[in-house]
Amino acid sequence: MKLCLTLFFQIAILAIARGQQQKELMISGIVLINDKGIESVIVKNEMSNASTVTDSKGYFTITCQIGDILNFSSINAAPLRKKITKNEFQTNNIVINMTLQTIDLREVIINNNTITAEKLRIIPENQKKYTTAERRLKTAGDFKPIQLLSILGGTLPFDPIINKISGRTKRLKQELEIEKKEHLFNRLKTLYKDEFYVVNLKIPEIYIDAFRYYCIENQFIVSYLNSRNKQLLELLMSELAVTFNKNLSSEE
Repeated sequence: MKLCLTLFFQIAILAIARGQQQKELMISGIVLINDKGIESVIVKNEMSNASTVTDSKGYFTITCQIGDILNFSSINAAPLRKKITKNEFQTNNIVINMTLQTIDLREVIINNNTITAEKLRIIPENQKKYTTAERRLKTAGDFKPIQLLSILGGTLPFDPIINKISGRTKRLKQELEIEKKEHLFNRLKTLYKDEFYVVNLKIPEIYIDAFRYYCIENQFIVSYLNSRNKQLLELLMSELAVTFNKNLSSEE
């Protein structure tokens, strides 16, 4: 009798295990967004931890049982959970309709602040900015006699010497001075329109540019321009205008 009961329980356990195996099946499905198959959607069975990914047309296959919950997730779609029904399990066909993921952005305020390399932290802040002429001169190097001491350490730079001998350094320095004067000239042109020279300083209209060049040759004008001292700048320009107009009269 005891032997019969043991055999009965063994058969029952095998039947239950076989029944559980029959309930597990590899089913197929498709994931759609607006009736279009979506690629790379992650499909995970929350019960068995089995997972897969949809193909280029949105199709997938995964092992599951009736009542299992499938989790669908994608970067471009809102997450979705689906419980497998008996009908879906029997027909071996699941259609999942996901919706596009929407991201709420915080308020964006646009102002007149200029985006620079310093603000983006590409280069350190307050780093000296070189003009084109300054960069050329810096690259060429400016030879100084004290650099001859580098011979003792075997690190004498040859480029500055060659540029000095060839006259390239001198030419680059001249270009730098011209660039500085053009910059000062354009600043004067921006600060004061032609009407200011004609009405306030009595400069003939055809000589306005000549007077601007005349001004930037004055070291105090250059200093006031760089320090943005407009009051002293206009005062000195008025004095220079008197001299400039006298010179024009004498030439006539």
